[in-house]
Amino acid sequence: MAARTVALWAGPRNGSTALMYSFAQRVDTRVMDEPLFGHFLSFTGVDRPSREDVLRTMPLTAGDALASVVPGSGDQVLFLKHMANHLEGLDWRDVDGPRHMHVVLTRHPDGVLPSYGAHISHPTMLDLGYAHQLDLVKRIPDRVLVVTAESLQAKPEATLKALCMELDLPWDACMLSWTPGVRPEDGVWAKHWYHGVHASSGWEPRTLKRGKVAAHLASLREECVSHYLALKDLEISI
Repeated sequence: MAARTVALWAGPRNGSTALMYSFAQRVDTRVMDEPLFGHFLSFTGVDRPSREDVLRTMPLTAGDALASVVPGSGDQVLFLKHMANHLEGLDWRDVDGPRHMHVVLTRHPDGVLPSYGAHISHPTMLDLGYAHQLDLVKRIPDRVLVVTAESLQAKPEATLKALCMELDLPWDACMLSWTPGVRPEDGVWAKHWYHGVHASSGWEPRTLKRGKVAAHLASLREECVSHYLALKDLEISI
């Protein structure tokens, strides 16, 4: 049987790395950490703490980046952790496929902007990916699932079970935990962003905090909230 691809399209500070670790525990799944990141940095020219490491080690052209996410002959399920803005500069028809299911992972901007600002002081809509996520759900409403970070963190087991059911994958309780520390699937940027998840050993129910958004980001926050609420209306039932 041909391999299936599950493509996750997340925003920053949304728990996407923990979700990738969950799927990495499955014996039927191979995961890849942001395989389109090199092309995104090359195409957009944006700065990131890991920019030089990424440009040195990852495929940079659209063709090479897309070739890297083709399932291998031994794959049953290929889980691709993407940032939603990594769609920038790519033709959707080349990113999608006949055996693809897509998952959007989103979080309220008041939980994202204060945390993300510690790394990127003046983020843009391009950085945050809400517009890309909303465009994606409008493009393929029949093959995209929306998960909120709030539900995933508050009810991890129930949310993961519901997600597996929607993806037509058998539930596997091993998705709830992993070995703490650096993992082989980590991208080269892990040292800049993954400290929290590296200290964890699995999902523990918790309520995500929201913080005060800087005044200079007020208009960006308003636009992001509008996108987030539209996405939240479509989240899977738990």
